[in-house]
Amino acid sequence: MAIKRNPAAPAALVASPDLTSPFSWRDPAFEPFLERLQGNILKGHGREHTNNIFFRFAAGKTAEARAAVKLIATQFVTSALKQLKQTEMFKRAKDAGRKPKSDPFVSIVFSRTGYPALGAAASLPPDPKFRAGMRASASLNDPAPVDWDEGFQTEPDGMILVAADSPEEVEELSDRIFALTSDAIEVTHRQPGKATRNAKGEGIEHFGYVDGRSQPLFLIEDLAVEQTIGGTIMWDPAFSPARVVVPDSGAAGDGHAFGSYFIFRKLEERVRAFKTAEQRLANDLGLKGDERERAGALCVGRFEDGTPATLSKDAMSPDSGRVPNDFNYDHDDLAGKCPYHGHIRKSNPRGSALGNNTERLTIMARRGITYEDVAREVHPDDLPEAKDFAEFQAKVAPLLPEGDLGLLFMAYNVDIDQQFETTDA
Repeated sequence: MAIKRNPAAPAALVASPDLTSPFSWRDPAFEPFLERLQGNILKGHGREHTNNIFFRFAAGKTAEARAAVKLIATQFVTSALKQLKQTEMFKRAKDAGRKPKSDPFVSIVFSRTGYPALGAAASLPPDPKFRAGMRASASLNDPAPVDWDEGFQTEPDGMILVAADSPEEVEELSDRIFALTSDAIEVTHRQPGKATRNAKGEGIEHFGYVDGRSQPLFLIEDLAVEQTIGGTIMWDPAFSPARVVVPDSGAAGDGHAFGSYFIFRKLEERVRAFKTAEQRLANDLGLKGDERERAGALCVGRFEDGTPATLSKDAMSPDSGRVPNDFNYDHDDLAGKCPYHGHIRKSNPRGSALGNNTERLTIMARRGITYEDVAREVHPDDLPEAKDFAEFQAKVAPLLPEGDLGLLFMAYNVDIDQQFETTDA
């Protein structure tokens, strides 16, 4: 899918901002740009609950569809500027000892079929992967669409992301949006998401590993925080916003409207099978007792607490703060500590793969959240320890889910083949 500029933004021409390097969102020169850009692209929205609502426009109702999009955009969509101001107010309240409250977040994206349904076929984004559609991508090795979840059998014209701090807020706002647009928009599927966090409040996925590390940072304010809490000497998280923001190149484009290519993937995590494979690998490697956790770290590239396998043979597990993330593979060029196929090394080689910084061009802005189609009974933090495979099978495996939960992978790109498909291959 693709995100065009914030449809609620004023149409007056503004000077194209310099997106070749990170910028301060407080710089007045960027305010018109941030008002014209939807939120969640330059920085994650940060809400705990979401609803990914897929829809189709009613056939033969182009005018009504355009009116519905305008209504959603003007009354509900969160601009990048509004999101960043809300985030600042949230932090101020927290720092002052008050209980912070986030306003709901909304964004809208359109698929390759959504543009012609809106009478905007001439503005269809040019990326060939986008025009072909994800169903056509052989490089993803997906099962046939007929085997996808029933809710995804129908190709949508678009998706609305609704996010808030409670599932009740999400549902109420979702229902309100579609009550106002039901004459032009038909909901084909709703996919809720729910953040999973460890005891320190860090986001994790259902295998138990800290998730969302090493994000590209596009704002000077976010870089300053990273430099303070972790350092940016060996791994530079500063990226050009042009790696996620695409100038409008449609027939009616004025060069000043911006958007991004949006990726959505529902990825089921078969936790029991994965953790059993970890235990078998630990047996094959002859790991004993607490050492057995290293088997999973060799697959992922990190221990569950986020400790990079290339930095330590054990989880660092500091009482406060984050484990180190300012590292590269300069001292592990033969992959003796973190294998080349380790998930984080494969997706972000940090200078050890393609050379000449070419590999940085594959980095995406990831904005995923976990989901539970069936509620998980035991949180990853509450699982018992196991000193060997037999104890794992007896005490841990029965508590692990076999499916029906996982990760709603979402990301923003400027080049689907170079970024998403290269990383996912």
